Amino acid sequence: MKNQNCYIEFEIDDYEKFNHLKKNFELLKIAKNNQEQKGEKFWLDNFPKYVIEKFYFSDTDLKPDFKTAELEEFTWYFFGLIELLERDYEIEYVSCEEIEFRKGRLEYQPYSYPYGGITGLVIFVDSFGCKPIKIDDGISLYEINFLDNGDFSITDLEDIEKQNSSNKLFNSNELLWKFVKRFKR
Repeated sequence: MKNQNCYIEFEIDDYEKFNHLKKNFELLKIAKNNQEQKGEKFWLDNFPKYVIEKFYFSDTDLKPDFKTAELEEFTWYFFGLIELLERDYEIEYVSCEEIEFRKGRLEYQPYSYPYGGITGLVIFVDSFGCKPIKIDDGISLYEINFLDNGDFSITDLEDIEKQNSSNKLFNSNELLWKFVKRFKR
């Protein structure tokens, strides 16, 4: 049977950063899959400085002792991302590994749909300097393109019109039909 795990494929530009991604993925996998949530200090102690600097923190948060990002339109809240990855996603983390030279894959298995969307996973991978390029979210296969403003768009590769999310919202009925067809294979 074909592998039914969902995944994000990404480019690896720096193997040290990729190893940081794998380490933090494994920590999230243990916390999420075993329902053993860690505290704020744990995540601040384990995420590298170059990653934490990209996120913002509220005035009441436990904060690192270095400057972090200001709140802007596409800046993520660090503990919000952690909460999504560690607790709120309805997924089981499977693996994060190199699949070919300079290309990696983070695999996960949803418990249900919608499981929380792809955005947090894309931001997580990207924050380690590994650029997400493709995602299979369990419904379709998408290409990821980062925009100059810090956001990203996705293009449905299985759509004959190659519908791009930055131009038009996806048709939810069509996405549901793709989901049903996928699991009938």
